[in-house]
Amino acid sequence: MKCFSLSILLAFIFCLAPFPGAQAQGLLDLFGGFKSDSETKYRTEYVEGDKEAVDEVQLIRIHGVISDDDDQDTNPFEFRKSMMAKFEKDLETALKRDQVKAVLLDIDSPGGEVTAADVIYHKLSKLKTAKKPIVAIFGMLGASGAYYVACAADKIFAHPTSILGSIGVIIQTANVEKLADLIGFKSISLKSDRTPKKDILSPFRQMTPEERQMVMSIIDSMYDRFVKIVSDSRKKTVEEITKLADGGLYNADQALANGLIDGIGYREDAFAKAQEIAGLKTAKLVRSKPKRNFAQILGEIAEMHSGAPALLSLLQGVLAGGSTPAMKYQLNVGR
Repeated sequence: MKCFSLSILLAFIFCLAPFPGAQAQGLLDLFGGFKSDSETKYRTEYVEGDKEAVDEVQLIRIHGVISDDDDQDTNPFEFRKSMMAKFEKDLETALKRDQVKAVLLDIDSPGGEVTAADVIYHKLSKLKTAKKPIVAIFGMLGASGAYYVACAADKIFAHPTSILGSIGVIIQTANVEKLADLIGFKSISLKSDRTPKKDILSPFRQMTPEERQMVMSIIDSMYDRFVKIVSDSRKKTVEEITKLADGGLYNADQALANGLIDGIGYREDAFAKAQEIAGLKTAKLVRSKPKRNFAQILGEIAEMHSGAPALLSLLQGVLAGGSTPAMKYQLNVGR
C-alpha cells in the first residue's frame, strides 16, 4: 500500500512539474492548501437563475431512502458519501454562507428511517432561526419520511406527476415458523429468563398478545408525533390530518385539494417562491461545491495539460475502481 501511495504521489509531482508557476499554484489550490478556510469551506456553484446576482438560493437534495448510514472515511478515494453526510455539509453551507438567503429543498424519496427523518427535520429548523426560508419541491416521490422532512419548509410544492403522502409508521417482520418446521430447521435463541421479550420480533415464533400491544404502543406514539408535525406545518387540526394520515397515497392534485401542499409546478416555480418569501428581487440558484477527491483532481489535470494523459487516465481508473465492494440489503423503489 505504501509503495502504491508513493507511486501516486510521484506521478502527481511528475505531472505538476511541467506547469508554469501560475498553473502549478492553481493545481495546488485544488486541495485548498493555499486558501483560507473561509474561502474554501463554504463554496457554491451556479445552477440557474441570475448568474450575476449576489444573493443566493441554495439547492439541497434529499434523494433516495432516508437513512443515517455511518460515514467512515476509511477510503480517501471513495466517491459516494452517505445521505446524512451530504445533507449536513449542504446545511452547514446554507447556514454559514452570508450570500445564501433561502433554501430550495429538492425531495425525491420513499421515506426511510424514523429517526433519520426526524433528525433532518430538526436540523432544517435551524434555518428558520437564521431567518432563511425553505421551499420544498417533490420529485416523483414524497412519501412517509420524505413528507415528514418537507414539513420543515415554509412552502411545499409538488410536480404535476408527484406521488406523496403515506403518512404513517410501519415495522415489518415475518413469521416462518411453519416453514422452518416443514424443512426441519430449528432456531435457537439463548436469553435470560428475566428478558422473555428479547426476541420479540423473531420470525420463528408468534408474538404474544402482550408483546404485540407493546410494539403497537411504540408505533402509535411515533404516528402521533408524525401527525402533530404535519398538523403544525400545514396549520390544520390533528383531527383534520388524522383523516388524511391513513397511509394512503395522493397525487399532486389530491394533495393540493387536501392542503398537504401549497402549489403544483416545477423547480423554477419553487425557486421563484423562495425568492419571493426571502424578499429578493433577483437571485441565483446554487449548490454547495464539495471538495474534490484525488481521482477527480487527476481528471482535471488531464483536461488542463496535454502531457502524459494516458498515465493520468490509468491512475484515475485505478483510484475509481479500487474501492472495497460492499454488500447491502436495500429496497430500490422505482430505480
